[in-house]
Amino acid sequence: MRHKRLVSLFLLCCFINPVYAEDRALLVGIDNYWYTNSLKGSKQDVSDMKKFIQNVWGYKPCQIRTLTDDKATYQTILDTFDNWLIKGTNPSDRVLFYFSGHGYYIWDDNGDENDGYDETLCPVDTKLNGETMIRDDQIESRLKKLQGRQVMVIIDACHSGSVTRSLQQKKSDPTIKLPIFNKPREMTRSIKAEGFISSTLDIVAYSAVAPNQVALVDTETPYRGVFTTRFIRGIQDKEADANKDQKITYLELLEYLQRESQAYCDRQPQQCTSKKLTPQLEANPEILALDIQTFQPIKTNNVIAQVQSVLQHNNQAQVNIKILPKSKLLLGNSMKIQIQSNHNGYFFLFDINSAGNLTRLFPNQYSIYETKDGYIKASQIITIPNKHYGFEFIARKPVGKGLLVALLVEDKLLKLQELIPAMFKEIHTKDVPTVLLNLRQQLNKTIPEIKGTEVVNRPVQWSIAVIEYEIQGRGLRGYIDNPDVPFPNK
Repeated sequence: MRHKRLVSLFLLCCFINPVYAEDRALLVGIDNYWYTNSLKGSKQDVSDMKKFIQNVWGYKPCQIRTLTDDKATYQTILDTFDNWLIKGTNPSDRVLFYFSGHGYYIWDDNGDENDGYDETLCPVDTKLNGETMIRDDQIESRLKKLQGRQVMVIIDACHSGSVTRSLQQKKSDPTIKLPIFNKPREMTRSIKAEGFISSTLDIVAYSAVAPNQVALVDTETPYRGVFTTRFIRGIQDKEADANKDQKITYLELLEYLQRESQAYCDRQPQQCTSKKLTPQLEANPEILALDIQTFQPIKTNNVIAQVQSVLQHNNQAQVNIKILPKSKLLLGNSMKIQIQSNHNGYFFLFDINSAGNLTRLFPNQYSIYETKDGYIKASQIITIPNKHYGFEFIARKPVGKGLLVALLVEDKLLKLQELIPAMFKEIHTKDVPTVLLNLRQQLNKTIPEIKGTEVVNRPVQWSIAVIEYEIQGRGLRGYIDNPDVPFPNK
């Protein structure tokens, strides 16, 4: 009797309100490949992910399809994507596609890839000739049909293969998600390899590693994907909740994944052949600050808290900001700002006042006496404004608390200009969230780096420090009131 009741409940879950669509998830995990080396942990990843989305994200068992090993063929994965995820959902529904297994790349067949290669996922029947690999184009064409849904793609695989022969596995290792074929192929991949999800579609896409990095199976808690384990742990156990507000944003999760994945790589250098594990997030900038549980903005009237949430990051360069003579200012008070770092790099200083207006203070047209394009050396002290500026910062309206944000980016200027072109223009705007989210998205990118015969993508190296100030009865404004008109000395 109990067994029949459970069956009845399952059928009720699946067929109630058949006119309407519902949330859907497709989870794919492959350990035992037919024509290439096997893996460990991918099927366990699917099992763990299934429990997670049921317990934490509220998916019902009948809303989840799993394909593992022999069931996860090229045609079955695509057919299930079409019939289960696309035809089975309507706008406003949640759609999740998860894949754990090998990833690779093959020749681009339609000329839409800058480096000449399509990124691929490897079904169980994957062959070297690529006929049964799932191209990124095939996934993207299907994602376009999911317009209006809340779509998340999670890829725990190498999504571009490796760049050099030295990264190619010499023997089968079930903890490295890179396929080995009987006939090795020439590794001539461009260093500007692209990620598996490079679309500008309105989706959220997490992937285990950056292009030209190798995804790994966790041998410390055998056997599960390094990325998948931390993805679940970061949300389920709230380990990604950096500011302890009991909510986790997409950005907080990315920070956690990158930090914890790299920590694993540092502990397991023999397994981590690329020396880097840098999980990626592809999403529209405005999504970064949303609650990953509810897909809603985290409500706060505190501009400072909002800024700190968006720009939270480590301060490895030990960037330091000082406000002289003190951080509380009265009407007519003048003040100076000192910035310093233990690393060389390009410095940017922003002011966000109590009204939420953002202004770039440094570099500016007056800072050429100290530095060109904001580059400063380790331990060099920059004082703003100095005697060359011809004006002072004077306390003016609006009153209340503001924030100074110091950003140090250590990478070369040409690479930085490519990543953050807007940073080399004056910024004076009231649309602070948009500016900061776009900035943060660019800082999340990776840079290809050549080391000997290897090319490995690594994160942009940057540090950040913030300090509050308060205007008591007035506001912090010097030439900031009108950045084109210097404020005279007092």
